[in-house]
Amino acid sequence: MYLFIIVFIAIIISGCATVFSGARQTLHIQAIDIKNNDILEQARCTVMDEAGGSYYITNNPGTVTVTRSSGPISVLCKADGYKQLNTSVGDSFNPASLINVIFWPGFLVDAATGAYKKFPSHYLVAMEKSN
Repeated sequence: MYLFIIVFIAIIISGCATVFSGARQTLHIQAIDIKNNDILEQARCTVMDEAGGSYYITNNPGTVTVTRSSGPISVLCKADGYKQLNTSVGDSFNPASLINVIFWPGFLVDAATGAYKKFPSHYLVAMEKSN
């Protein structure tokens, strides 16, 4: 009976980062002219994840919800007369996964969903006028 209760609790609490943070994350993207810090309203951005998913942002600033994965994402923005200076968003460890130290099978769930990783919630895309 005790074994059943322990297994039941472990299954319920498994994947703590998946449960608490989810397998998807919203990113706020803003493209600016780096010289004068103006928002480039005409900029359009594409966010690509490691799995090959593409997410399009048609407003600047804009938001996009991406699937968490085990690798970085790339943000590519275009605006007439401008070139982009930075292109990649790194990921970091999601601290909610630490709860899985107690319930280790949960880390397998978090690893499968990518919830053990997180991206910065806000990303500033620096652009400058091209020559």
